[in-house]
Amino acid sequence: MKKTYRFYGMTLMAVFMAIGTPACDGDDEEESGNGEKDVRIEKVIPSDIRKKMQKYMAIYDGVNPPNVEGCFVMSPAVNVYDSTNDYDPGEAADDAYMRFYNQNTSNNTVSYEDYNDGNTNEATGAFISGEDNNFSVYFDTNGKSGSVRFKLALVVSGTKASDGIRNIYYAFVMTEKNSNGDDDLIEVGDFRVFKDKDGVASPASWTFSTRAILDEITTKGLLKKNK
Repeated sequence: MKKTYRFYGMTLMAVFMAIGTPACDGDDEEESGNGEKDVRIEKVIPSDIRKKMQKYMAIYDGVNPPNVEGCFVMSPAVNVYDSTNDYDPGEAADDAYMRFYNQNTSNNTVSYEDYNDGNTNEATGAFISGEDNNFSVYFDTNGKSGSVRFKLALVVSGTKASDGIRNIYYAFVMTEKNSNGDDDLIEVGDFRVFKDKDGVASPASWTFSTRAILDEITTKGLLKKNK
């Protein structure tokens, strides 16, 4: 039976703010692509966490990414890895719609929206890296859950193709949290990785209204098990 949950976390206040650019291949922990590395990645994902994440997904280097503008849907999105062991590999989540637009080739930024489980979220100025048809988009979110403030890094990677985005992965990692441990959110360093079950995020129509960047999000993806 499919367990329904969103990508991020419980009810929280989140500001989507971009500051970074990743790069690497997940299968052998070596950097992927032959292009330049963008040092901004260190501002988003610490290198030790990145090395762990790249075992389960590709994060591409380079300063010549493809044009990824358009709307795509991961249907269904399934869990690849959960460092907390709360969710099993292959466990399904709700469909996720992603929209990339306003891509700027001079500074490698792109605007991003996603829609999942009734919520629309926005990131303006997310960075994009890559070479040829391979790309990674990444950005930070600053969030608040009750009295707990935290920072979450998100990465979307894949290969642009004529039928959509192939080998698409979506991941998030908790990078900062000002908690005394008395909360239901995952811990700093915990991360979860998702992919499209059939390997291709297909083109779709964006029919959702976009909310303000400062937004209240209702979701369960950041919660510990059974919360």
